[in-house]
Amino acid sequence: MRVVSVLEVADETAWSELEALVPLQDHVVDVLDARRRIVGPRFERDLLPQLQGRVLVRYARRSADQVEQARVHLGEEVAALRFDFRKVLFAAQRHALEDVVVGRQAWDPEHDAQAVRALCAADLMTALADDAEPYEGRYQLHPDLPDPPAIAYDFADAVMDETDDLAEPKTGPVALLHDMASLAATLERPRVRMTHDRTVTKADSKRLGKRLAAKDLSDGASLESHPRWGRALRGLEALHMISLDAASRELHLDLGLEATLAGETEDACDRLVHRLVDRDLHVVVPAVRAALRQAGKGAVDEMVFLELLRDQHRDVIFPAWLRQGARVYPSLIGDDHKDYDEDAFDEIEAKMVRAVLGRMVAFGLIRRAPGVFAGTVDGRRWAKAGAGPHPPIWVSGDLEIIVPPDSITPWERFQIERLGPCLQRDVVDRYRLEREGLVTWLSTHDVSEALSVLSRRCPGLPRAVTETLEAWAGSAQRVVLTRGVLIEQDA
Repeated sequence: MRVVSVLEVADETAWSELEALVPLQDHVVDVLDARRRIVGPRFERDLLPQLQGRVLVRYARRSADQVEQARVHLGEEVAALRFDFRKVLFAAQRHALEDVVVGRQAWDPEHDAQAVRALCAADLMTALADDAEPYEGRYQLHPDLPDPPAIAYDFADAVMDETDDLAEPKTGPVALLHDMASLAATLERPRVRMTHDRTVTKADSKRLGKRLAAKDLSDGASLESHPRWGRALRGLEALHMISLDAASRELHLDLGLEATLAGETEDACDRLVHRLVDRDLHVVVPAVRAALRQAGKGAVDEMVFLELLRDQHRDVIFPAWLRQGARVYPSLIGDDHKDYDEDAFDEIEAKMVRAVLGRMVAFGLIRRAPGVFAGTVDGRRWAKAGAGPHPPIWVSGDLEIIVPPDSITPWERFQIERLGPCLQRDVVDRYRLEREGLVTWLSTHDVSEALSVLSRRCPGLPRAVTETLEAWAGSAQRVVLTRGVLIEQDA
């Protein structure tokens, strides 16, 4: 296989039009069919700037069917593994963050070495180069692996009524996710530049304010010091979802943002929590989430929760290593081994779990009192203990979108705000679809996906909207350059 760039036209007559503008034939490497040609790397450098506005640049990606087929195939491979190999793989998946796991945190590098070798040989994970001891370093998991089976936690004995001394909740993550989605969509177009002091230029801050329908920003307020949008910017930076080009000083969105926001609001919130908790401790998050779900409108006895967690998932944070016939904690070469017993859990893991609970207070997911914790409104929603039905959105024939509170997910808001600017941001938000937004969208998506985003929440999408978007897409895709296309080597 090789990776190439493919130039495609909707109508064969477009070839002659391009030839009249630039010496296209000099840059054609191969002809795939009447409407598709492989072009060399000099095409983008020499000709593409001259064809600006005439060629839509897209990026190759797998279809939803291809992704599903890959997951099904890998699921069959995982099911065929030996039980002890599957156990190591599932532990690796639970400890992994962004598909990367540190071996010493997930398995015993001495006794599980055979399983690790087998998983690597099956291409289910790949060792990454580092200076760690054998089987203790970082491994990249296959991104299409099906999720590991969930731990069947039972925290019913820890559930209790809320107490009067629970602290007041802090601002939760749901609103932050929506604001991050809005700001990210706005940062995508036009390009935003930073000053040498790493602050957004005043001119770009004003433009952002207009697209965000934030009057104080458009009037000249600083983005970084804004109570709402400054927090969203810091959130994107904390998640490494934006990067700064050192040469141009332009901000660029990370391609992984869509994956972080994908799914329902609860799913996006869960990914956010996993990424904000310390990397070594994010494995505790599912247990806290399960406890909040089972508590519902009640609270959780912290001590009983820790005892149940120890009994049901002793290796939640550390795997047990077997040395000289005894179960011990992971250790560095030359260090003394510590017994892996119940007393050690109370001494070590219990403190770490309480540290996670403290972080979740700061995230606005839980409230704490001495020996007790309970979910906030956002926390119960994250735990799927307090979500309700979504109200519909409305799309009018003049391309305006009306979005009531809690009617869309952060992922859907990101897509809608990529398709058009916000006209009003209040209790009910208003947007307007625009051609320029759709053209930017088409660099990574199809027009059918844009229509799907609108129709999934709108009870009746006007035919005029469908026809307008399809007409815009047809015009924009008359000539398309697709980067990163995989073809057979002998093609």
